[in-house]
Amino acid sequence: MVKHSLIAIATLGLITVSASAYDTKACAGCHGANFEKKALNVSKIVKDLPKDEIVKALKGYKAGTFGGAMKGVMQGQVKALSDKDIEDIATQIAGGDKKAEASTTKAESNSTKAEDNATKAESNSTKAEDNATKAESNSTKAETNATAK
Repeated sequence: MVKHSLIAIATLGLITVSASAYDTKACAGCHGANFEKKALNVSKIVKDLPKDEIVKALKGYKAGTFGGAMKGVMQGQVKALSDKDIEDIATQIAGGDKKAEASTTKAESNSTKAEDNATKAESNSTKAEDNATKAESNSTKAETNATAK
């Protein structure tokens, strides 16, 4: 019974993987949408693994040298993946895309803040120039008034 279930899961997985070589949505059935589940209550929680360990496992599954009871299921899942696909998947699972996206967002935010600060500095400089002009004008008026008396 367990053997038939594993074959059915492997077949279903192969069908869902065919859409994209590194679309991790196909993994969600066993590992969870965020890789937070133990696949079939057997595997490690993948999201907790470092990228290098994920790469090692996926390459090992592909070569047939890694894994216990899930080896056959996972080998079918990864057999068509290139090394680049495996690297990309490991980056996604380990949160690399989210980290890179957060870093880009932070850099954009910092750039916007720097532009805002430059605009404020320019505005302050203009105000200082206006104040200096007004002071000069007031000084000239005072001199004119003093001379007129």
